[in-house]
Amino acid sequence: MTDARLPTGLSGQILACSVTFAGLACVAMTGLSLLSLYQNRAAALEDQRTVLSHTEQLIRQIPDLKRRYQERHSSASSAHILLAGQSDSEAAANLVQTVQVLAAQHQIEIASQETIPPHAMGHFRAIGVRIALTGNWAAFVALLDDLDHAQPRLLVEDLEIQRARTVTEATRGHTSAVDATLSISGFRADLGTPAQTAPTP
Repeated sequence: MTDARLPTGLSGQILACSVTFAGLACVAMTGLSLLSLYQNRAAALEDQRTVLSHTEQLIRQIPDLKRRYQERHSSASSAHILLAGQSDSEAAANLVQTVQVLAAQHQIEIASQETIPPHAMGHFRAIGVRIALTGNWAAFVALLDDLDHAQPRLLVEDLEIQRARTVTEATRGHTSAVDATLSISGFRADLGTPAQTAPTP
């Protein structure tokens, strides 16, 4: 068996340098790969920490967001069922205006109107007006239907109806003209403001 001999002299030095450089290159490549892997892992961990931090912030905000939603939902709902106005007089004026608009749409005349003294009902204030109307029967029925579906919600009470005793512009040419007297009430939120009664026109 022949012993293998490594080259000597200049050839040996070149071979030794080549092996050394190759080893250093392998070590460098391995180091760079590990460094890149570490940096990628660190970046991924930082992203996870950021997402976790944002998630925790959102979780902490959930009770406040829920409360604000409920407040806005309640406010929006109340805006459709309650009379507008910061006082009894403002609410009564808005109530009268609503009734006048509905009556005019059906060509019903308002003969007289009288504000009913407001009173407390739990967390609300009941605002009412007593109104005398004159018009034909079909128009009056349509008005009652509009009052029943009005927004804000209105309550009709103490209804009295009789055949019209006089001829007016609203009843001229109609054989089914009626005079009607009724109380119409609405509600406003009790904000703790002093009760004020709207003056009777």
